[in-house]
Amino acid sequence: MQIELVAIGDELLRGTTINTNGAFLSRHLSENGYRISRHTTLSDDPVVLKEGLQEVLKRSTIVITTGGLGPTCDDRTREILARLFSSEFHFNESVAADLKKRFGEQLISLEDQATIPAKAKPILNRIGTAPGLIFTEDQKTWIILPGVPQEMQEMFLNDALPYLQKIHPSCVQKKLDQLHFSLLYESLVDPTLRILQEQYPQVDVGIYPGYGSLMVSMLSSQEEQLEQFRTGLQKKFGPYLFESPNGKIEEAVHSWFIKNKKTLALAESCTGGLMAAHLTALSGASDYFLGSFVTYSNAMKTQVLGVPESTLRQTGAVSKETVAAMLEGVFKQSGADFGIAISGIAGPTGGSDQKPVGTMWAAIGERGKVPDIGTFIAKGNRQTRILSTTNNLFGALYRKVAKGIPAFPFFS
Repeated sequence: MQIELVAIGDELLRGTTINTNGAFLSRHLSENGYRISRHTTLSDDPVVLKEGLQEVLKRSTIVITTGGLGPTCDDRTREILARLFSSEFHFNESVAADLKKRFGEQLISLEDQATIPAKAKPILNRIGTAPGLIFTEDQKTWIILPGVPQEMQEMFLNDALPYLQKIHPSCVQKKLDQLHFSLLYESLVDPTLRILQEQYPQVDVGIYPGYGSLMVSMLSSQEEQLEQFRTGLQKKFGPYLFESPNGKIEEAVHSWFIKNKKTLALAESCTGGLMAAHLTALSGASDYFLGSFVTYSNAMKTQVLGVPESTLRQTGAVSKETVAAMLEGVFKQSGADFGIAISGIAGPTGGSDQKPVGTMWAAIGERGKVPDIGTFIAKGNRQTRILSTTNNLFGALYRKVAKGIPAFPFFS
């Protein structure tokens, strides 16, 4: 059974939009025992789209397309597939009634969206206006969904997937498990994964590195092997493990501080407020996060946080002494239980032989106690250095508060 996912849209080919639909569909299909054979992305151009869909129809048993179903001039998926399945169009009363109920009879696109190929089974769109379509012919099934992620996800989970399970039931149900780690590189985890794969060959493994974080995905129909694989990873890399709904380290920090009723404040120089932005993006951050002092200039470090001018002259803004003074200022100004201070050279300019671009100094501590202070080199370009530094510091903070592990060095 060949299953192919087709994403339609010039915005995907130009790189202005990321195809998150493909990841969502692959994950849920895999969890339900379906194996994806191919991902394809096609242009909105009618000639290219028609040729591409013809090729897909020839080689695949089950096809799920996303995109090209709206009322605008570049939405041509319905028309082309109707021709491929030799279907006339008709006005579907059930689709029209649903659109009238939700948007009123004055909806400009009502007639267009309710006119669908006669051979297609409609999938009502409970969020937007474009209905999904299902063609079934010659033991092939073609499911057409909108490209808007929220619309696509709701229609797939509530309608398309149950239909697919009824028409093409999967022989094998697989369970998906994921582990999230902070402060780990792919090269450090890969040797262990190879050993575990030899021991538990029924587990399909994927490793997905990020900036300061890493996720390992495990998929198997053998729950015992899956559990043993997971246990092996936990034993080896337990100090770096964290749990969060979306695999973000700031979510783990968020949960710990709320649960333990502790407060946090920051002093950010090179990260420019990104750490605060990550925390405040989460609902409920006000329960523990007091704020961040974005002291980018030396003058602000002195005026706001009380960093001595002599310290800045003698050791520089990127130094152990400066971040220690910044953290002291954080506690004095905010009264927070915990704090982080960061100062570094994000680049691409500003480095020296003694302090190359990417050099970071940070202090992480609890009020009234000796802080952990350390240095590290952030790799990449300016944006990735700032992002990885943000995630690394959250990882170090989480390990310190949740597991009692010193913040530095990152790898021990």
